[in-house]
Amino acid sequence: MVAGSNIKNHYHSSDSGKTWEIKSLYSGHGVYGDPVIYGDEYGNFYFCHLAATKTKKYPSWIDRIVVQKSSDGGVTFNNGCFAGFNGDKEQDKHWISKDKHSTLYKDNIYLTWTEFDKYDSKDTSDHSRIRFARSVDGAESFEEALTISDTTGDCLDGDNTLEGATTAIGANGEIYVCWSAFGKIYFDRSIDGGVTFGKDKVIAKQQQGWSLDFDKIYRSNGLPFLVADHSRGKYRNRLYLIWGEYDELAGGEVKLKYSDNGGATWSKDITVHSKTEGDQFLPHIAVDQTDGSVYVVYYDRRNSPGNVMMDVYVSYSFDGGQTFRDKRVTPNSFFPAGEEVFFGDYNGIAAHRGIVRPIWTSTTFHNDQTTIQTALLSKELLRSSSQILRDTLAIKFYQQPFKNQFVLYSSHKINYKLKLVVTKKGGLFGKHTYIEEGELDGVLKSETIINVKSGHKYKLSLIYTDKSGEHSIKEEW
Repeated sequence: MVAGSNIKNHYHSSDSGKTWEIKSLYSGHGVYGDPVIYGDEYGNFYFCHLAATKTKKYPSWIDRIVVQKSSDGGVTFNNGCFAGFNGDKEQDKHWISKDKHSTLYKDNIYLTWTEFDKYDSKDTSDHSRIRFARSVDGAESFEEALTISDTTGDCLDGDNTLEGATTAIGANGEIYVCWSAFGKIYFDRSIDGGVTFGKDKVIAKQQQGWSLDFDKIYRSNGLPFLVADHSRGKYRNRLYLIWGEYDELAGGEVKLKYSDNGGATWSKDITVHSKTEGDQFLPHIAVDQTDGSVYVVYYDRRNSPGNVMMDVYVSYSFDGGQTFRDKRVTPNSFFPAGEEVFFGDYNGIAAHRGIVRPIWTSTTFHNDQTTIQTALLSKELLRSSSQILRDTLAIKFYQQPFKNQFVLYSSHKINYKLKLVVTKKGGLFGKHTYIEEGELDGVLKSETIINVKSGHKYKLSLIYTDKSGEHSIKEEW
């Protein structure tokens, strides 16, 4: 198993994800994040990422998409080749797929991504577009890139920018592509191995666009992911499209639809998660190609009354995406990192022969650091109703421009009395004291949130009792 995280972290496991070797990826073309990894049927791995051209400054140095190949099971990677170099235009947000089965185009490798005339430019003459390139020699090189989007967007890296292009392969080698822009999801295809593409069409509406804003998260997106079922199961050749959006009433939602005729028509929108309380966001999808099972991973705040704490859930479907069941993966809810900490642009999930491995960014309780995590799941474990979750008590302070917040969280029952003193810089003037007591039952109300006025010093005194007795905590910020 191989995994990656920003900026150049390369993880390798030889025991199905139980233990990991952590390395730094190197390429002469530079490594600058957005890791995307693909494993083929021969045991090769392809590690795709942004470039960091030494002769240029950011953001101009992301001037190509780099693909590095491993022929030893992901232990080491070659220096790599690149696609999409086009002068000083920036190349960003890529994805990769491979034709594993068709007669005409088997072993072709395909890349899609966004090209910016000038990243973050407000100039209306600068545009974004979707680009495509293929390799016919096993990622030794890529052919000249094509522009496949019929429209262009702006360069502000937001809802009006064309982004999130992912591909899936059809039964006869068709290349299907989806991306987001302008509150819509676009679809295109090639029937000649990527030499030419057709006309874009809109296949879904995306409420609030793809650039989504969730509380205490640096940024989030609902960019679409497209996958195909190549198993010998009942839903062989079905296309699945997953994305995130924001509903005014339900908050963040994870949506799916499917097509059985190569994208000509699509099912209705399906909500993947069984509960809509709190935000659900940053989804990713995998199909187990040995049996057609569908797995979706996402962040979920259904267990947080204040819509702050986060869990990771995996929803799974054994009937072609028509119905889903949920499984909470994280042993306890965790705090978001805050709006000043980069938390990632997407999660990931892989599935093969009933082995399921999600990957996500989390935070640690003790030192508030971000961490990359996985879970050793299986098809049978997900179907099981038994699950052991660890008890925990945690506190966190969020400093915000206009309103600061203190959060007390417990996954088990406690009675608490807390005193929070806020002192302005320069003495006792402007001193504010907050006193609260209550009960967290660990099920219906797992947290309390106190909004506090701006200040320069915070002193917390907390006394709480649980089944093991009375405890006290004192903290300062």
